[in-house]
Amino acid sequence: MVISAVQRKQARPREGRPGASENLTTRVTDAIRQSIVDAEFELGEALSESSLAARLGVSRTPVREALTTLQRQGLIVIRPQSGSFVFMPSEEDVAELCEFRRLIETAALRLAYTRLRAQALAQMREAIAAMEAAHKADDALAYARADATFHEAIVENSANRYLIESYTLASGRVSALRTRNLSVSTPLRRRSNTAHRAIAAAFEKGNLPEAEQLVDEHVLQMAIGFRALRRAESPT
Repeated sequence: MVISAVQRKQARPREGRPGASENLTTRVTDAIRQSIVDAEFELGEALSESSLAARLGVSRTPVREALTTLQRQGLIVIRPQSGSFVFMPSEEDVAELCEFRRLIETAALRLAYTRLRAQALAQMREAIAAMEAAHKADDALAYARADATFHEAIVENSANRYLIESYTLASGRVSALRTRNLSVSTPLRRRSNTAHRAIAAAFEKGNLPEAEQLVDEHVLQMAIGFRALRRAESPT
């Protein structure tokens, strides 16, 4: 898939192997990224290098390098003399991120239909099945991961590497916000499931204007859900 870096690592990172420094840093980066995406850390939470190192069984050096990489991906904010923090977007930030997604995903939809239609549809259907199973099991995290896979299928099958690279750069923030929205709202998961099925159906029929409109409306729900969540947390 497009965003293979967000896949959970099963083995703990280990040091001490000759020539393994770069690979270790990559695995530490993936592990911290996945923890942010899976909402194991709160938005805005301070992250301790020593605590992360102990958690992952590594020294502080690969952790420090990983945090620098994640800063470039927009998932970490490093403040001099203060430390490292999980990103905390404003409502305006999320609205702009949704604008970006709407532009990228609607363009990708047309390219995917032209270039890799059957493969894109098969991957979308597979993701929908995974979402429905997760929804039935009331597993919000599994649902969020399958949701991400659905959108990755659209972008990946555009077969445009610049478009894919642009989407990948923002994918961590998108996935992190998606997980948080979906984890607190069963109705939102139901609406999301309905929207994904409708997008796939329109794509299969070749009704691209309808599919694009559905994608546009569906992506907008991220900003709406984030705003509702923020206001519920701070009612005053």
